[in-house]
Parts: sequence; structure tokens; C-alpha cells
Amino acid sequence: MNLKPCPYRQVDDEGHILCDKIKTGEREVTPNICRACPVAAINCAHLRGTLDHQARPPITVRWGNGKSTVLEDAAPTIALGRAACAAKVIPIHSPRDCAGCALRQPLPEVIAPTRTTNERRTRATAPVAPSPIAPAAPPPVAPTEIARQNVVAQKIIQLQEWLAHQKQNPPRPDEEKQVAPIVLAAPRARVKEERRAGWTD
Repeated sequence: MNLKPCPYRQVDDEGHILCDKIKTGEREVTPNICRACPVAAINCAHLRGTLDHQARPPITVRWGNGKSTVLEDAAPTIALGRAACAAKVIPIHSPRDCAGCALRQPLPEVIAPTRTTNERRTRATAPVAPSPIAPAAPPPVAPTEIARQNVVAQKIIQLQEWLAHQKQNPPRPDEEKQVAPIVLAAPRARVKEERRAGWTD
């Protein structure tokens, strides 16, 4: 078929080839109609408009000898319904109006996969999840609290440095300080006082 990619052509769940640019008439298209499409002939991202597709049913001719012939209109009946150029802001009536335009910007050849009809319906009826609430900003810290935190952090760093120095340089047994023995003083003896009953001086 040798069709160029088109961002407006898609396939539904039933296998019908549909055109999003067709707003009047039958949306289902065939390769012959796509080859005669004026949007594909212009091939510019600045083109804005709609297509008009009038499907002509085939004509059956019955001859007197009993034979019948089906006459189909080979010429596609698709045309621009209403179109304009977004860059020049002028109306466009046919591909001749865009011939030799220096502002032409070709349509993208890489097409993102389009959602099918059922996916679009599911997306439309699906409940909308609430947007996540941003976490509240922390309360401001007083300058005195910041100064206290700095002092605590400095002490922690000093303690870590001291522990690291102790691990690298453990004290030797001969360098340990001799601790004088602790002598406990003997408790004082209580002098018993004699109490004499009945004696007077």
C-alpha cells in the first residue's frame, strides 16, 4: 500500500481505519482516500482545519441480457472543509495555496500509539485521583536553637576525633600511671560514758 505515516489516522477495536480530521461525512477511510487526502498533500504542521468526506455508494447496472455491472466511483471524494494556516494566518482552500511555502514544517513521521475507543471510554469514566498534597514546610528554627545545635555538633566531632586517636594509639602497660592505694581511715571508737545513777557531786 505504501502509505505515508499520518498522525490523524488510527484504528479502532473493530479494525476500522478512522481519520480524526474528518468532521463531515464518513470517518472510515481507505488507502485510496488517504492517498488523495489534501492534508497529506500539504504535509505541514501549521495547517489547521477539517476534512469533508462524502461516500458515494456503488451503482449497479443491469443489462437486458441478464448481466449486471457494478460501477464504483474510483475518484476519492475527500476535500478540505475549512482550513487555515496558523503561521501566515490566511485561509487555505487547496494544496496549491501551500505550494512553495518557505514556512512549511513537515508532520512528524514517528507516530505515538493512539488509544483505542475502549481505552478512551475507560479513561473518561475512570475516577480522577486527587493530586498529592505537598508536604508542609518545617517551622522556622530560632537563632539560639541553631547556635546550640552547632555547639552540640562540634562536641560530637571532637569526641569522635578523640575516640579515633585512642584507637590508633592505645596506652602501653608501662606508661600507665601508678595509682596510689586508697587507705581507709579507721572509724573512731566511741567513748562510752558512764552514767551513774543516784550519785551526786
